[in-house]
Amino acid sequence: MPRTNDRWIWSRGKMLDGHRFDDDSNKSYTMPADIFHTNFDNGDTGLIAQVVEKFLAHHYQYEAPRIAELQRYYLGDNDIHYWRNDKKYLNRADNRVASGFPKFITNMRVGYMMGKPIKMQWSDDSETKPAIVDAIEEFNRANDETYHEKVMKTNLSVTGRAYELMYTEQPTKNEDGSLNTAKVKMKAVDPLTAFVVYDTSIEAKPLFGVRYYLVDYDDAGTQGYYVDVYTATTIYHYYAGENPTNADMKLVGTDNSGFGVEPLTEYANNEDRTGDWESKLDEIDAYDKALSEMANSEEDFANAKFVINGDIDADMEAIMGPDGKPLLDDDGNPMMVPKIDAKDPYLFIKPSIIPDANGNTVVPASAEYLTKQMNEAGWKLYIERLAADIHKDTNTPDTSDQNFGGNNSGVAMAYKLFGQDQEMSMQKSLFSRGVMRRLRMLNYYWYQNGEAGISADDANNFKINYTPNLPNNDSEIVQELQTLSNTGLFSERTLREFGASVTGVSADAEEQRIDDEQANEQQGQFDPTALQGVNSADLEEANRKALQNLQQQGQQPPMSPTDFLMNAQRSDNNAK
Repeated sequence: MPRTNDRWIWSRGKMLDGHRFDDDSNKSYTMPADIFHTNFDNGDTGLIAQVVEKFLAHHYQYEAPRIAELQRYYLGDNDIHYWRNDKKYLNRADNRVASGFPKFITNMRVGYMMGKPIKMQWSDDSETKPAIVDAIEEFNRANDETYHEKVMKTNLSVTGRAYELMYTEQPTKNEDGSLNTAKVKMKAVDPLTAFVVYDTSIEAKPLFGVRYYLVDYDDAGTQGYYVDVYTATTIYHYYAGENPTNADMKLVGTDNSGFGVEPLTEYANNEDRTGDWESKLDEIDAYDKALSEMANSEEDFANAKFVINGDIDADMEAIMGPDGKPLLDDDGNPMMVPKIDAKDPYLFIKPSIIPDANGNTVVPASAEYLTKQMNEAGWKLYIERLAADIHKDTNTPDTSDQNFGGNNSGVAMAYKLFGQDQEMSMQKSLFSRGVMRRLRMLNYYWYQNGEAGISADDANNFKINYTPNLPNNDSEIVQELQTLSNTGLFSERTLREFGASVTGVSADAEEQRIDDEQANEQQGQFDPTALQGVNSADLEEANRKALQNLQQQGQQPPMSPTDFLMNAQRSDNNAK
Protein backbone atom coordinates (compact mmCIF):
# COMPACT_ATOMS: atom_id res chain seq x y z
CA MET A 1 0.00 0.00 0.00
CA PRO A 2 1.20 3.59 -0.52
CA ARG A 3 3.17 5.01 2.36
CA THR A 4 4.20 8.55 3.20
CA ASN A 5 7.14 8.68 0.78
CA ASP A 6 5.52 6.91 -2.19
CA ARG A 7 2.04 8.40 -2.16
CA TRP A 8 2.93 10.28 -5.34
CA ILE A 9 3.10 7.13 -7.49
CA TRP A 10 -0.67 6.68 -7.62
CA SER A 11 -0.93 8.60 -10.90
CA ARG A 12 2.31 8.34 -12.83
CA GLY A 13 3.26 7.59 -16.38
CA LYS A 14 0.05 8.70 -18.12
CA MET A 15 1.68 11.50 -20.10
CA LEU A 16 -0.33 12.23 -23.27
CA ASP A 17 -2.02 8.86 -22.91
CA GLY A 18 -5.71 9.60 -23.10
CA HIS A 19 -8.03 10.19 -20.14
CA ARG A 20 -6.00 11.45 -17.18
CA PHE A 21 -8.28 11.25 -14.13
CA ASP A 22 -11.06 8.95 -13.05
CA ASP A 23 -14.62 10.26 -13.41
CA ASP A 24 -15.00 10.13 -9.61
CA SER A 25 -11.73 11.95 -8.92
CA ASN A 26 -13.39 15.32 -8.24
CA LYS A 27 -16.66 14.35 -6.66
CA SER A 28 -18.46 16.45 -4.04
CA TYR A 29 -19.62 14.27 -1.16
CA THR A 30 -23.26 14.44 -0.07
CA MET A 31 -25.69 12.38 2.03
CA PRO A 32 -29.33 12.85 3.12
CA ALA A 33 -29.61 14.88 6.31
CA ASP A 34 -32.01 12.39 7.94
CA ILE A 35 -29.52 9.53 7.49
CA PHE A 36 -26.81 11.71 8.97
CA HIS A 37 -28.88 12.53 12.05
CA THR A 38 -29.85 8.89 12.49
CA ASN A 39 -26.20 7.83 12.63
CA PHE A 40 -24.65 10.85 14.36
CA ASP A 41 -27.15 12.42 16.77
CA ASN A 42 -27.13 9.64 19.38
CA GLY A 43 -23.31 9.69 19.57
CA ASP A 44 -22.94 6.01 18.61
CA THR A 45 -19.26 5.96 17.57
CA GLY A 46 -19.70 2.63 15.81
CA LEU A 47 -22.42 3.93 13.48
CA ILE A 48 -20.41 7.11 12.88
CA ALA A 49 -17.37 5.04 11.93
CA GLN A 50 -19.37 3.00 9.40
CA VAL A 51 -20.50 6.17 7.60
CA VAL A 52 -17.06 7.76 7.62
CA GLU A 53 -15.32 4.60 6.36
CA LYS A 54 -17.31 4.65 3.10
CA PHE A 55 -16.33 8.22 2.26
CA LEU A 56 -12.76 7.68 3.47
CA ALA A 57 -12.21 4.67 1.20
CA HIS A 58 -13.58 6.54 -1.83
CA HIS A 59 -11.48 9.63 -1.17
CA TYR A 60 -8.28 7.62 -0.72
CA GLN A 61 -8.85 5.52 -3.82
CA TYR A 62 -10.27 8.05 -6.30
CA GLU A 63 -9.84 11.66 -5.17
CA ALA A 64 -6.43 11.57 -3.49
CA PRO A 65 -4.60 10.37 -6.67
CA ARG A 66 -5.79 13.42 -8.65
CA ILE A 67 -4.78 15.83 -5.89
CA ALA A 68 -1.42 14.08 -5.50
CA GLU A 69 -0.69 14.42 -9.22
CA LEU A 70 -1.51 18.12 -9.22
CA GLN A 71 0.73 18.64 -6.20
CA ARG A 72 3.51 16.78 -8.00
CA TYR A 73 3.30 19.14 -10.95
CA TYR A 74 3.44 22.18 -8.68
CA LEU A 75 6.64 20.79 -7.13
CA GLY A 76 8.18 20.26 -10.59
CA ASP A 77 7.75 16.47 -10.60
CA ASN A 78 5.93 16.37 -13.96
CA ASP A 79 4.95 13.19 -15.78
CA ILE A 80 7.90 13.65 -18.15
CA HIS A 81 9.99 12.09 -15.37
CA TYR A 82 7.98 8.87 -15.79
CA TRP A 83 7.76 8.85 -19.59
CA ARG A 84 7.88 5.28 -20.89
CA ASN A 85 10.14 4.83 -23.94
CA ASP A 86 12.93 2.56 -25.20
CA LYS A 87 15.63 5.20 -25.70
CA LYS A 88 18.00 3.77 -23.10
CA TYR A 89 17.77 0.30 -24.64
CA LEU A 90 18.76 1.83 -27.99
CA ASN A 91 21.72 3.61 -26.37
CA ARG A 92 20.22 7.02 -27.09
CA ALA A 93 19.96 10.13 -24.93
CA ASP A 94 16.95 10.12 -22.61
CA ASN A 95 16.74 13.54 -20.94
CA ARG A 96 13.66 14.42 -18.85
CA VAL A 97 13.19 18.21 -18.68
CA ALA A 98 10.21 19.40 -16.59
CA SER A 99 8.91 22.92 -17.12
CA GLY A 100 7.90 25.24 -14.28
CA PHE A 101 4.58 26.42 -15.70
CA PRO A 102 2.44 25.12 -12.78
CA LYS A 103 4.43 26.91 -10.09
CA PHE A 104 4.76 30.07 -12.22
CA ILE A 105 1.01 30.29 -12.84
CA THR A 106 0.15 29.56 -9.21
CA ASN A 107 2.66 32.05 -7.82
CA MET A 108 1.38 34.74 -10.19
CA ARG A 109 -2.20 34.12 -9.06
CA VAL A 110 -1.33 34.04 -5.37
CA GLY A 111 0.81 37.16 -5.60
CA TYR A 112 -1.75 39.10 -7.62
CA MET A 113 -4.67 38.30 -5.31
CA MET A 114 -2.96 37.92 -1.92
CA GLY A 115 0.26 39.91 -2.30
CA LYS A 116 -1.44 42.72 -0.42
CA PRO A 117 -3.36 41.64 2.69
CA ILE A 118 -7.11 41.35 2.35
CA LYS A 119 -9.09 43.88 4.38
CA MET A 120 -11.87 42.85 6.74
CA GLN A 121 -13.62 46.20 6.99
CA TRP A 122 -16.37 46.99 9.45
CA SER A 123 -19.24 48.26 7.31
CA ASP A 124 -21.49 49.55 10.10
CA ASP A 125 -21.94 53.33 10.30
CA SER A 126 -21.34 53.44 14.04
CA GLU A 127 -18.75 56.02 15.11
CA THR A 128 -17.13 53.81 17.76
CA LYS A 129 -15.21 50.69 16.79
CA PRO A 130 -16.97 47.65 18.34
CA ALA A 131 -15.17 45.06 20.44
CA ILE A 132 -15.30 42.39 17.72
CA VAL A 133 -13.11 44.49 15.41
CA ASP A 134 -10.30 44.52 17.97
CA ALA A 135 -10.86 40.81 18.62
CA ILE A 136 -10.59 39.96 14.91
CA GLU A 137 -7.44 42.08 14.52
CA GLU A 138 -5.81 40.34 17.48
CA PHE A 139 -6.85 36.93 16.12
CA ASN A 140 -5.31 37.76 12.73
CA ARG A 141 -2.05 38.89 14.31
CA ALA A 142 -1.80 35.81 16.52
CA ASN A 143 -2.45 33.43 13.59
CA ASP A 144 -0.36 35.24 10.95
CA GLU A 145 -3.48 35.62 8.86
CA THR A 146 -1.71 37.16 5.83
CA TYR A 147 0.51 34.10 5.42
CA HIS A 148 -2.43 31.77 6.08
CA GLU A 149 -4.40 33.33 3.22
CA LYS A 150 -1.47 32.78 0.84
CA VAL A 151 -1.29 29.10 1.79
CA MET A 152 -5.03 28.72 1.25
CA LYS A 153 -4.87 30.44 -2.14
CA THR A 154 -1.92 28.25 -3.17
CA ASN A 155 -3.91 25.11 -2.37
CA LEU A 156 -6.84 26.49 -4.33
CA SER A 157 -4.72 27.30 -7.36
CA VAL A 158 -3.06 23.89 -7.39
CA THR A 159 -5.85 21.48 -6.47
CA GLY A 160 -9.01 23.55 -6.89
CA ARG A 161 -9.92 23.26 -3.22
CA ALA A 162 -8.53 24.24 0.18
CA TYR A 163 -9.43 23.33 3.74
CA GLU A 164 -9.25 25.49 6.87
CA LEU A 165 -9.57 24.03 10.35
CA MET A 166 -10.65 26.11 13.35
CA TYR A 167 -9.72 24.76 16.77
CA THR A 168 -9.07 25.95 20.32
CA GLU A 169 -6.09 25.76 22.62
CA GLN A 170 -6.28 24.59 26.19
CA PRO A 171 -7.76 27.36 28.40
CA THR A 172 -5.39 29.14 30.78
CA LYS A 173 -6.02 29.65 34.51
CA ASN A 174 -6.05 32.91 36.44
CA GLU A 175 -4.49 33.32 39.87
CA ASP A 176 -7.86 32.72 41.50
CA GLY A 177 -8.23 29.41 39.65
CA SER A 178 -10.83 30.63 37.14
CA LEU A 179 -10.43 29.71 33.47
CA ASN A 180 -9.93 32.18 30.64
CA THR A 181 -11.66 31.69 27.31
CA ALA A 182 -9.51 29.33 25.25
CA LYS A 183 -7.78 31.03 22.32
CA VAL A 184 -8.93 30.10 18.83
CA LYS A 185 -6.42 28.95 16.23
CA MET A 186 -6.72 28.20 12.51
CA LYS A 187 -4.69 25.96 10.23
CA ALA A 188 -4.64 25.21 6.52
CA VAL A 189 -5.10 21.44 6.04
CA ASP A 190 -3.55 19.50 3.14
CA PRO A 191 -6.31 18.92 0.51
CA LEU A 192 -4.82 15.46 -0.05
CA THR A 193 -6.05 14.32 3.36
CA ALA A 194 -9.32 16.16 4.00
CA PHE A 195 -12.90 16.43 2.75
CA VAL A 196 -16.32 17.72 3.82
CA VAL A 197 -19.67 15.93 3.47
CA TYR A 198 -22.77 18.08 2.72
CA ASP A 199 -26.50 17.43 2.88
CA THR A 200 -28.58 17.03 -0.27
CA SER A 201 -30.54 20.26 0.12
CA ILE A 202 -30.27 23.13 -2.36
CA GLU A 203 -28.15 25.02 0.18
CA ALA A 204 -25.69 22.11 0.53
CA LYS A 205 -25.11 22.61 4.25
CA PRO A 206 -21.97 20.95 5.65
CA LEU A 207 -22.72 17.96 7.89
CA PHE A 208 -19.27 16.81 8.96
CA GLY A 209 -15.64 17.11 7.96
CA VAL A 210 -12.85 14.52 7.89
CA ARG A 211 -9.09 14.80 8.17
CA TYR A 212 -6.93 11.68 8.01
CA TYR A 213 -3.17 11.44 8.31
CA LEU A 214 -0.47 8.78 8.39
CA VAL A 215 1.68 8.29 11.48
CA ASP A 216 4.81 6.42 10.40
CA TYR A 217 6.72 6.50 13.67
CA ASP A 218 9.17 3.65 14.29
CA ASP A 219 6.84 1.83 16.63
CA ALA A 220 4.45 -0.94 15.62
CA GLY A 221 1.82 0.35 18.02
CA THR A 222 1.53 3.79 16.39
CA GLN A 223 1.94 3.10 12.66
CA GLY A 224 -1.12 3.63 10.49
CA TYR A 225 -3.78 6.20 9.62
CA TYR A 226 -5.59 8.32 12.17
CA VAL A 227 -8.93 9.93 11.33
CA ASP A 228 -10.49 13.04 12.88
CA VAL A 229 -14.23 13.51 12.30
CA TYR A 230 -15.58 17.03 12.93
CA THR A 231 -19.24 17.76 13.67
CA ALA A 232 -20.98 20.86 15.01
CA THR A 233 -20.67 19.68 18.59
CA THR A 234 -18.05 16.91 18.83
CA ILE A 235 -14.69 15.89 17.36
CA TYR A 236 -14.17 12.11 17.12
CA HIS A 237 -10.64 10.70 16.94
CA TYR A 238 -10.25 7.25 15.33
CA TYR A 239 -7.45 4.87 14.43
CA ALA A 240 -8.01 3.36 10.95
CA GLY A 241 -5.08 0.96 10.64
CA GLU A 242 -2.67 0.75 7.71
CA ASN A 243 -5.21 0.69 4.86
CA PRO A 244 -7.90 3.40 4.65
CA THR A 245 -9.66 1.54 1.81
CA ASN A 246 -10.45 -1.34 4.16
CA ALA A 247 -10.61 0.49 7.47
CA ASP A 248 -11.99 -0.85 10.70
CA MET A 249 -11.82 2.34 12.71
CA LYS A 250 -11.36 2.23 16.46
CA LEU A 251 -12.30 5.21 18.64
CA VAL A 252 -9.34 6.88 20.34
CA GLY A 253 -11.05 9.84 22.02
CA THR A 254 -13.42 12.80 21.65
CA ASP A 255 -13.32 16.59 22.10
CA ASN A 256 -15.85 19.39 22.10
CA SER A 257 -16.11 21.54 18.99
CA GLY A 258 -17.63 24.78 20.32
CA PHE A 259 -18.23 26.67 17.04
CA GLY A 260 -21.87 25.82 16.40
CA VAL A 261 -20.99 24.27 13.02
CA GLU A 262 -18.46 21.68 11.92
CA PRO A 263 -15.14 23.57 12.05
CA LEU A 264 -13.54 22.27 8.82
CA THR A 265 -14.30 24.79 6.04
CA GLU A 266 -13.90 23.87 2.39
CA TYR A 267 -12.91 26.65 -0.03
CA ALA A 268 -13.48 26.26 -3.77
CA ASN A 269 -11.39 27.78 -6.56
CA ASN A 270 -14.36 27.75 -8.95
CA GLU A 271 -17.65 25.95 -9.39
CA ASP A 272 -15.84 22.90 -10.82
CA ARG A 273 -13.26 22.81 -8.01
CA THR A 274 -10.40 22.64 -10.53
CA GLY A 275 -6.94 24.19 -10.33
CA ASP A 276 -5.79 27.21 -12.31
CA TRP A 277 -3.70 25.14 -14.76
CA GLU A 278 -5.30 21.71 -14.43
CA SER A 279 -7.00 21.94 -17.83
CA LYS A 280 -3.64 22.58 -19.54
CA LEU A 281 -1.77 19.52 -18.26
CA ASP A 282 -1.67 18.06 -21.78
CA GLU A 283 0.00 21.19 -23.17
CA ILE A 284 2.43 21.22 -20.24
CA ASP A 285 3.32 17.58 -20.98
CA ALA A 286 3.74 18.37 -24.68
CA TYR A 287 6.00 21.32 -23.80
CA ASP A 288 8.08 19.10 -21.50
CA LYS A 289 8.37 16.44 -24.18
CA ALA A 290 9.46 18.96 -26.82
CA LEU A 291 12.15 20.40 -24.55
CA SER A 292 13.33 16.92 -23.62
CA GLU A 293 13.52 15.77 -27.23
CA MET A 294 15.47 18.90 -28.14
CA ALA A 295 17.94 18.13 -25.35
CA ASN A 296 18.12 14.53 -26.56
CA SER A 297 18.89 15.62 -30.12
CA GLU A 298 21.67 17.90 -28.93
CA GLU A 299 23.18 15.11 -26.84
CA ASP A 300 22.81 12.55 -29.63
CA PHE A 301 24.56 14.99 -31.97
CA ALA A 302 27.47 15.37 -29.51
CA ASN A 303 27.71 11.58 -29.23
CA ALA A 304 27.02 10.85 -32.90
CA LYS A 305 28.73 7.90 -34.63
CA PHE A 306 31.75 8.73 -36.81
CA VAL A 307 31.49 7.08 -40.24
CA ILE A 308 34.61 6.59 -42.42
CA ASN A 309 34.47 5.54 -46.08
CA GLY A 310 37.76 4.35 -47.58
CA ASP A 311 40.99 3.11 -46.06
CA ILE A 312 42.93 4.62 -43.19
CA ASP A 313 46.36 5.75 -44.35
CA ALA A 314 48.43 4.51 -41.40
CA ASP A 315 50.93 1.82 -40.51
CA MET A 316 49.41 -1.58 -39.83
CA GLU A 317 49.84 -3.68 -36.72
CA ALA A 318 48.79 -7.18 -35.76
CA ILE A 319 45.95 -7.85 -33.37
CA MET A 320 47.36 -9.58 -30.34
CA GLY A 321 45.51 -12.32 -28.47
CA PRO A 322 45.29 -12.90 -24.71
CA ASP A 323 48.41 -15.07 -24.88
CA GLY A 324 50.42 -12.23 -26.45
CA LYS A 325 50.54 -13.95 -29.88
CA PRO A 326 49.04 -12.44 -33.07
CA LEU A 327 45.56 -13.58 -34.06
CA LEU A 328 45.42 -15.38 -37.43
CA ASP A 329 42.80 -15.27 -40.17
CA ASP A 330 41.44 -18.30 -42.05
CA ASP A 331 44.51 -18.35 -44.31
CA GLY A 332 46.86 -18.41 -41.34
CA ASN A 333 48.02 -14.84 -41.81
CA PRO A 334 48.17 -12.33 -38.91
CA MET A 335 45.09 -10.10 -38.68
CA MET A 336 46.23 -6.53 -39.26
CA VAL A 337 44.57 -3.22 -38.31
CA PRO A 338 45.65 0.40 -38.75
CA LYS A 339 47.93 1.63 -36.02
CA ILE A 340 46.01 4.63 -34.64
CA ASP A 341 46.70 6.75 -31.62
CA ALA A 342 43.42 8.02 -30.15
CA LYS A 343 45.21 11.18 -29.01
CA ASP A 344 45.99 12.25 -32.59
CA PRO A 345 43.92 15.35 -33.55
CA TYR A 346 43.56 14.17 -37.14
CA LEU A 347 43.27 11.01 -39.23
CA PHE A 348 44.48 10.32 -42.79
CA ILE A 349 42.19 8.33 -45.09
CA LYS A 350 42.48 7.30 -48.74
CA PRO A 351 40.12 5.75 -51.30
CA SER A 352 39.51 2.05 -50.90
CA ILE A 353 40.16 -0.20 -53.93
CA ILE A 354 38.04 -3.35 -54.03
CA PRO A 355 38.94 -5.96 -56.70
CA ASP A 356 36.06 -7.68 -58.44
CA ALA A 357 35.37 -9.65 -61.64
CA ASN A 358 35.06 -6.51 -63.73
CA GLY A 359 38.20 -4.87 -62.43
CA ASN A 360 38.61 -2.66 -59.43
CA THR A 361 35.91 -0.65 -57.63
CA VAL A 362 37.10 2.56 -56.08
CA VAL A 363 35.27 3.77 -52.95
CA PRO A 364 35.93 7.52 -52.45
CA ALA A 365 37.30 8.50 -49.08
CA SER A 366 34.99 10.47 -46.73
CA ALA A 367 34.43 10.98 -43.01
CA GLU A 368 31.31 12.38 -41.31
CA TYR A 369 29.12 12.11 -38.23
CA LEU A 370 25.90 10.18 -38.59
CA THR A 371 23.16 12.63 -37.51
CA LYS A 372 19.63 13.55 -38.46
CA GLN A 373 18.73 17.02 -39.69
CA MET A 374 17.16 19.23 -37.01
CA ASN A 375 14.37 21.64 -37.93
CA GLU A 376 15.34 24.22 -35.33
CA ALA A 377 13.01 26.93 -36.68
CA GLY A 378 10.00 24.62 -36.64
CA TRP A 379 10.91 23.34 -33.20
CA LYS A 380 11.19 26.85 -31.81
CA LEU A 381 7.83 27.83 -33.33
CA TYR A 382 6.18 24.73 -31.85
CA ILE A 383 7.47 25.42 -28.34
CA GLU A 384 6.51 29.09 -28.49
CA ARG A 385 3.02 28.14 -29.67
CA LEU A 386 2.57 25.74 -26.75
CA ALA A 387 3.77 28.36 -24.26
CA ALA A 388 1.47 31.01 -25.73
CA ASP A 389 -1.54 28.67 -25.50
CA ILE A 390 -0.77 27.86 -21.87
CA HIS A 391 -0.56 31.55 -20.96
CA LYS A 392 -3.69 32.44 -22.95
CA ASP A 393 -5.91 29.59 -21.75
CA THR A 394 -4.96 30.06 -18.09
CA ASN A 395 -5.36 33.86 -18.30
CA THR A 396 -1.80 34.29 -17.03
CA PRO A 397 0.22 37.20 -18.46
CA ASP A 398 3.55 36.29 -20.03
CA THR A 399 6.00 38.54 -18.19
CA SER A 400 8.73 37.63 -20.69
CA ASP A 401 6.69 39.18 -23.51
CA GLN A 402 8.46 42.26 -24.87
CA ASN A 403 5.09 44.05 -24.95
CA PHE A 404 4.59 43.42 -21.23
CA GLY A 405 6.60 46.12 -19.50
CA GLY A 406 6.62 48.92 -17.02
CA ASN A 407 6.41 51.57 -19.71
CA ASN A 408 2.86 50.55 -20.63
CA SER A 409 -0.01 52.77 -19.60
CA GLY A 410 -2.46 51.73 -16.92
CA VAL A 411 -5.14 51.11 -19.55
CA ALA A 412 -2.81 48.87 -21.57
CA MET A 413 -1.91 46.88 -18.48
CA ALA A 414 -5.58 46.57 -17.58
CA TYR A 415 -6.30 44.96 -20.95
CA LYS A 416 -3.45 42.48 -20.49
CA LEU A 417 -4.87 41.51 -17.10
CA PHE A 418 -8.50 41.62 -18.23
CA GLY A 419 -8.94 37.84 -18.55
CA GLN A 420 -7.29 37.15 -15.21
CA ASP A 421 -9.41 39.81 -13.51
CA GLN A 422 -12.65 38.29 -14.86
CA GLU A 423 -11.72 34.84 -13.62
CA MET A 424 -10.49 36.17 -10.30
CA SER A 425 -13.73 38.05 -9.64
CA MET A 426 -15.45 34.69 -9.10
CA GLN A 427 -12.51 33.36 -7.10
CA LYS A 428 -12.71 36.36 -4.78
CA SER A 429 -16.41 35.77 -4.19
CA LEU A 430 -15.84 32.11 -3.34
CA PHE A 431 -12.88 32.95 -1.11
CA SER A 432 -14.93 35.58 0.72
CA ARG A 433 -17.55 32.95 1.55
CA GLY A 434 -14.92 30.96 3.40
CA VAL A 435 -13.57 34.02 5.23
CA MET A 436 -17.07 35.07 6.28
CA ARG A 437 -17.74 31.57 7.61
CA ARG A 438 -14.56 31.89 9.65
CA LEU A 439 -15.68 35.23 11.06
CA ARG A 440 -19.12 33.87 11.96
CA MET A 441 -17.55 30.92 13.78
CA LEU A 442 -15.34 33.29 15.76
CA ASN A 443 -18.32 35.52 16.49
CA TYR A 444 -20.36 32.55 17.73
CA TYR A 445 -17.53 31.22 19.89
CA TRP A 446 -16.82 34.58 21.57
CA TYR A 447 -20.50 35.36 22.04
CA GLN A 448 -21.20 31.95 23.60
CA ASN A 449 -18.26 32.43 25.96
CA GLY A 450 -19.53 35.82 27.09
CA GLU A 451 -16.79 38.03 25.65
CA ALA A 452 -17.60 41.63 26.56
CA GLY A 453 -19.14 43.85 23.90
CA ILE A 454 -19.70 41.13 21.27
CA SER A 455 -23.21 40.63 19.87
CA ALA A 456 -24.57 37.50 18.25
CA ASP A 457 -24.55 38.78 14.64
CA ASP A 458 -21.60 41.20 14.60
CA ALA A 459 -19.75 39.19 11.93
CA ASN A 460 -22.40 40.04 9.32
CA ASN A 461 -21.23 43.67 9.37
CA PHE A 462 -17.81 42.82 7.93
CA LYS A 463 -16.98 43.31 4.28
CA ILE A 464 -14.04 41.54 2.60
CA ASN A 465 -12.00 43.72 0.21
CA TYR A 466 -9.08 42.75 -2.03
CA THR A 467 -6.34 44.98 -3.44
CA PRO A 468 -4.56 43.66 -6.57
CA ASN A 469 -0.82 43.48 -6.06
CA LEU A 470 0.52 45.42 -9.03
CA PRO A 471 3.50 47.75 -9.48
CA ASN A 472 2.31 51.27 -8.63
CA ASN A 473 3.02 54.45 -10.55
CA ASP A 474 3.18 56.72 -7.50
CA SER A 475 3.27 59.95 -9.50
CA GLU A 476 0.02 59.06 -11.30
CA ILE A 477 -1.64 58.13 -8.01
CA VAL A 478 -0.61 61.43 -6.42
CA GLN A 479 -1.95 63.37 -9.43
CA GLU A 480 -5.24 61.47 -9.27
CA LEU A 481 -5.40 62.10 -5.52
CA GLN A 482 -4.94 65.83 -6.06
CA THR A 483 -7.61 65.84 -8.77
CA LEU A 484 -10.09 64.07 -6.51
CA SER A 485 -9.29 66.44 -3.66
CA ASN A 486 -9.91 69.51 -5.85
CA THR A 487 -13.39 68.32 -6.79
CA GLY A 488 -14.53 68.62 -3.18
CA LEU A 489 -16.74 65.55 -3.63
CA PHE A 490 -14.77 63.17 -1.43
CA SER A 491 -14.23 63.00 2.31
CA GLU A 492 -10.81 63.32 3.92
CA ARG A 493 -10.95 59.69 4.99
CA THR A 494 -11.65 58.49 1.43
CA LEU A 495 -8.68 60.49 0.16
CA ARG A 496 -6.45 59.05 2.87
CA GLU A 497 -7.50 55.51 1.97
CA PHE A 498 -6.75 56.25 -1.68
CA GLY A 499 -3.30 57.58 -0.84
CA ALA A 500 -2.42 54.68 1.45
CA SER A 501 -1.01 52.72 -1.52
CA VAL A 502 1.68 55.40 -1.91
CA THR A 503 2.43 56.26 1.70
CA GLY A 504 1.97 52.77 3.11
CA VAL A 505 0.09 54.32 6.03
CA SER A 506 -3.52 53.30 6.66
CA ALA A 507 -6.29 55.89 6.82
CA ASP A 508 -6.72 55.38 10.58
CA ALA A 509 -3.00 55.77 11.26
CA GLU A 510 -2.79 58.86 9.05
CA GLU A 511 -5.72 60.47 10.84
CA GLN A 512 -4.08 59.80 14.21
CA ARG A 513 -0.83 61.35 12.99
CA ILE A 514 -2.62 64.50 11.88
CA ASP A 515 -4.41 64.76 15.23
CA ASP A 516 -1.11 64.37 17.08
CA GLU A 517 0.60 67.06 14.98
CA GLN A 518 -2.25 69.49 15.53
CA ALA A 519 -2.13 68.84 19.28
CA ASN A 520 1.63 69.49 19.34
CA GLU A 521 1.25 72.73 17.37
CA GLN A 522 -1.38 74.00 19.76
CA GLN A 523 0.91 73.30 22.71
CA GLY A 524 3.68 75.42 21.16
CA GLN A 525 1.49 78.43 20.34
CA PHE A 526 1.61 81.67 22.41
CA ASP A 527 -1.21 81.81 24.94
CA PRO A 528 -2.50 85.44 25.16
CA THR A 529 -4.51 84.61 28.27
CA ALA A 530 -1.27 84.61 30.23
CA LEU A 531 -1.12 88.45 29.92
CA GLN A 532 -4.70 89.07 30.89
CA GLY A 533 -4.94 91.35 33.92
CA VAL A 534 -1.39 92.77 33.54
CA ASN A 535 -1.10 96.55 34.18
CA SER A 536 -0.07 98.40 30.98
CA ALA A 537 2.31 100.71 32.91
CA ASP A 538 4.09 97.71 34.40
CA LEU A 539 4.38 96.09 30.93
CA GLU A 540 5.89 99.29 29.45
CA GLU A 541 8.40 99.57 32.36
CA ALA A 542 9.45 95.93 31.78
CA ASN A 543 10.07 96.60 28.07
CA ARG A 544 12.17 99.72 28.91
CA LYS A 545 14.39 97.77 31.31
CA ALA A 546 14.87 94.99 28.74
CA LEU A 547 16.05 97.49 26.11
CA GLN A 548 18.36 99.15 28.64
CA ASN A 549 19.96 95.79 29.47
CA LEU A 550 20.58 95.05 25.77
CA GLN A 551 22.25 98.46 25.24
CA GLN A 552 24.53 97.96 28.26
CA GLN A 553 25.63 94.61 26.78
CA GLY A 554 26.42 96.28 23.42
CA GLN A 555 23.54 94.56 21.59
CA GLN A 556 21.02 96.12 19.25
CA PRO A 557 17.38 95.91 20.32
CA PRO A 558 15.11 93.82 18.05
CA MET A 559 13.45 95.77 15.25
CA SER A 560 9.73 96.00 14.86
CA PRO A 561 8.22 94.48 11.70
CA THR A 562 7.79 97.99 10.21
CA ASP A 563 11.41 98.98 10.93
CA PHE A 564 12.61 95.64 9.48
CA LEU A 565 10.79 96.23 6.16
CA MET A 566 11.95 99.83 5.89
CA ASN A 567 15.54 98.79 6.57
CA ALA A 568 15.31 96.07 3.91
CA GLN A 569 14.00 98.55 1.32
CA ARG A 570 16.84 101.01 2.06
CA SER A 571 19.35 98.20 1.61
CA ASP A 572 17.86 97.33 -1.78
CA ASN A 573 18.01 100.97 -2.94
CA ASN A 574 21.64 101.26 -1.91
CA ALA A 575 22.41 98.07 -3.80
CA LYS A 576 20.90 99.52 -6.94
